[in-house]
Amino acid sequence: MTVGPDELRFRTPEVEQLFRTTYKQPLGAAGAFNLTRRTDGWAAALHLFHTATKNRSSVERRRAAESLAPAPRYAQDYVANHVLAGTSPDMEELLLRTCLLDRLTPARCDVLLETSGTGRILNELADLGILMRDDGATAFRLPEVVRQHLVARLADSPRSPLEGVRQRTAAILEQEGDYRAGMAILAEGRNWDNVRQMMVRARHHTFLPGACRWAATVPEPLTGQDVLFALALARCQLDDGCAAGAYRTAAEVPKLSGDEEHLRIAQDLRDTAVVWAGDHPATGPGAVGILRAASHGNPASAARSVHHPRKPEDLLAKAIALLLAGDQRGALPFLTRCAESSDDQVPALAAQLALAVLGPDSTATDASGPADEVDAVERQADRLGFSWLARLARGIQSALFGAAGRQAAVLAVVEDCELRGDEWGAALVAAADILSQLQAGRPDYLALEALADRFRKLDAGALEAWVQSAKALVCATQDLPNAGEEAQTAEAFARTAEVPGALAVAYAAMAEASPERHTDLMQAAAETAKSAGFVCRPWTWLKPEAKTEKARTQDASVTLPASASNGLTSPVSQTPPLPTLDIRCFGGFSIRVGGAGVDLTRVRPQARTVLRMLALNAGRPVHREQLAGALWADLDTPSALHNLQVSLSSLRRVLLPEGSPAESRQSIMRQGEAYALLFNDGSNLDLSHFDRALHDGSAARTAGNHEEAAAKLRQAVELYVGEVLPEDGTAEWVTDARERYRLRAAEAAAALATLELSLGNRAAAAAAASRSVEIDPWRDESWRTLIGICRSSGDLAAAQHAERRYRGMLRSLGVPLGPVMTTET
Repeated sequence: MTVGPDELRFRTPEVEQLFRTTYKQPLGAAGAFNLTRRTDGWAAALHLFHTATKNRSSVERRRAAESLAPAPRYAQDYVANHVLAGTSPDMEELLLRTCLLDRLTPARCDVLLETSGTGRILNELADLGILMRDDGATAFRLPEVVRQHLVARLADSPRSPLEGVRQRTAAILEQEGDYRAGMAILAEGRNWDNVRQMMVRARHHTFLPGACRWAATVPEPLTGQDVLFALALARCQLDDGCAAGAYRTAAEVPKLSGDEEHLRIAQDLRDTAVVWAGDHPATGPGAVGILRAASHGNPASAARSVHHPRKPEDLLAKAIALLLAGDQRGALPFLTRCAESSDDQVPALAAQLALAVLGPDSTATDASGPADEVDAVERQADRLGFSWLARLARGIQSALFGAAGRQAAVLAVVEDCELRGDEWGAALVAAADILSQLQAGRPDYLALEALADRFRKLDAGALEAWVQSAKALVCATQDLPNAGEEAQTAEAFARTAEVPGALAVAYAAMAEASPERHTDLMQAAAETAKSAGFVCRPWTWLKPEAKTEKARTQDASVTLPASASNGLTSPVSQTPPLPTLDIRCFGGFSIRVGGAGVDLTRVRPQARTVLRMLALNAGRPVHREQLAGALWADLDTPSALHNLQVSLSSLRRVLLPEGSPAESRQSIMRQGEAYALLFNDGSNLDLSHFDRALHDGSAARTAGNHEEAAAKLRQAVELYVGEVLPEDGTAEWVTDARERYRLRAAEAAAALATLELSLGNRAAAAAAASRSVEIDPWRDESWRTLIGICRSSGDLAAAQHAERRYRGMLRSLGVPLGPVMTTET
């Protein structure tokens, strides 16, 4: 067996451990990562760094490790005197002239040196250990320390040839169509005129995923004034996980250019960014929208909406949706197919990462295989410009495969994500850390609460369901207070979010919280997991000690029904089940419990407001300080919380069906420091039905089923009978949600008008367009569609009436009036 340089190099966790345990001078997580990046984990370079900095203060050592400046003198001396000693003039010339390339191939080197036969020299350099083989025997790369040394030599030589080498290298890469590498090389030289010229020639290739990492170094005045640099920065921010920043940057593009291609690229960037940056699950384009919808809830349904996936992005979306549902067994073949694809690099790398964490080898005793896979993903993603994926892989590497200093390394990655605005990356790395703690049997309850809060803010209900179930399991196995209540809340939450795997974990938590029914509930957990395809058994990781039989007055006695294995059916309680609720928020609030109306005049106005706040977030916990602060901001905290408790107590009484015993399960459950309004399978909430109709309509439209899409959009538009909770006026807690649903309803009606036209239903199309402008009078596209339909149908009176209203809207906005361009068939 031949051991190559790649097998000998140190990974980031190993570098951190080397300096912590061997050298006794820890660098910190950020320092270890940057030093590994600068040295490629080269053992000699790491030792040289230690030798050169061992007498410095800890602050100076960390600053030196975290610096991304060119290779320091000690490294350059070592490379010159040892690594490159004995190389022939031909070898030295080749290295100097090609050192700007990230990948060296014989074809590239022949063109750069204007010769032939460089393949022989490349192989000789590889045999000497100066070059590393990057792709079998056809491509090579320089260790970063050696590359920095050679670049410094070019810059320091008399009549420096560096700029000429830079221009020629970039030109060759451009001829190959590798604009990403070409622009990156020019950007290193800070010659922004040359960069812009290549961007103009590259056109849309400039803004492909991963192509604009260099844009992070562009001076701010350029990105604020030049449309090409603004678009490059937006692409860079999106590839770095900062969706909100990408959206804001792309939104400024119309101020810089009216060019149709620029506006289209900006809109594409905004459409992708808003899916992840928004505070609600936007439908989004294609696989991205399906993936986002799966994170929100009912991931199995999102997975089913991907029919016969062949593209890598579709394979990944289906696989991740299945994983979110808990179906490890079903996700495996799609992940494997995606990881083996070469059509699209990001889905393949993401699938490779998912397999390393959740695949069949992830729980093996020897973790070196998965660790190597994660390390390979990190290096490849970093090389290709997908820094969000590289950072996620680095965090997972530290969380799951790190040793000494693991926790500090994970925290550093989470903080790095937060600093960059990558909230999803921060949450997923924190989740990997929690997974590691659970597998080791050392869970942190407070960390679970914090993680649940992260996913709640991201509106990722499916992911939050997993965390809530894990938290309930930890609470029960550690015999913490309110374990029974936490378990019941987790069970209801998992059913509301429709996540079978999380429901299985919640059943296990209920079993641990109710020793008298432990056997039955554990059977429910096992059967639900089996039905869902959930292979893991997290309740075995914690290895709880046997509990003594004891009464738990706050828990209901539970028995296992015959249908417990159907995936989302709750075990039947001997006491009355959770009440069935029917809630309406569109156009005014109303609630029915068990089919009967509720007399809310029996509770105070503040209590009714609390109920509406919980209904707006139905199934999701709302922190008690948020509830109290919205209603009693003028009171001190203890008084406000006391008033909240009184209001909740009165609400619990009024929401019990008439004749129910006092010990019945309550619709309002406490969950740590938060409260949630829970639903059973027969409950209804118009907001949820609206969200589901939009999701299903988007999925049907993506699949090309226009009739089904139109039916779902009709359902959504019919549900929107008025704005959300109008009785609450301009209260801050409702205005964002109200505006969000209003705009989504207007968009749904506009989309429905387009679909009805395609189906030949002109009258229905006109009605839908009219409804769109009724909901959102400033929606330009809907006005044009409405006018166009009326004209093409021959209803000139209706067309003129709509046009007068449209022009009135434009005048109110101060928009210059011109010919009305309409959308016609």
